[in-house]
Amino acid sequence: MDYNFLESSLKNYFEILSAKTPIPGGGSAVCCLASLSCSLLNMVLNYTIGKKGYEKYEQEIIKIKEENDKILKECLNYIEDDSRIYEKIDNAMKNRIDTEEYLKLSVNLHLNVCEYMFKIVKFCEILIEKGNKNLISDTGISNIFAFSSFLGAKMNILINLKYIKDENFKEGVKRKLEEIEGILKDKSRIINERVIEKIGG
Repeated sequence: MDYNFLESSLKNYFEILSAKTPIPGGGSAVCCLASLSCSLLNMVLNYTIGKKGYEKYEQEIIKIKEENDKILKECLNYIEDDSRIYEKIDNAMKNRIDTEEYLKLSVNLHLNVCEYMFKIVKFCEILIEKGNKNLISDTGISNIFAFSSFLGAKMNILINLKYIKDENFKEGVKRKLEEIEGILKDKSRIINERVIEKIGG
């Protein structure tokens, strides 16, 4: 079975996600939220590029948008890829085939999401100072979505690691998660505080 969620309506995706079926599930939803974070950030970037008063940041903002476009494309693909991987895991379990390979695929996909969201939060940190001030709340919301996507991806990673036997792989992934979260948690919190302060909270 193939999954063409990106070719259907948003309403249809939510209906399928709500249904009593395992696919799509939380992993796909995490990737959808990550895509929303990137898309919202792109709106801020588009309203900053070419805007009077932001000329000195123009080249930096353009470079951020180029990288954000790449991340968005990957996260959009992951909305469907996560379901394809889950189906492989499910089929392997039903046929009593070793799931290790597919579990690792899932872990690596979500680890990529974690790393991407780390970049998005760093972009948000830049944009609350250099982005269009009229869209600072959108920058803050993008940050919230990004950190939430990180946490969701982390949960998907941890649930899969429980069934992986390769201890070196597991330790490497956990170490990477700790490194990212150690910085990301404080950075995201500070961004939220700055945004609320700037909008008069």
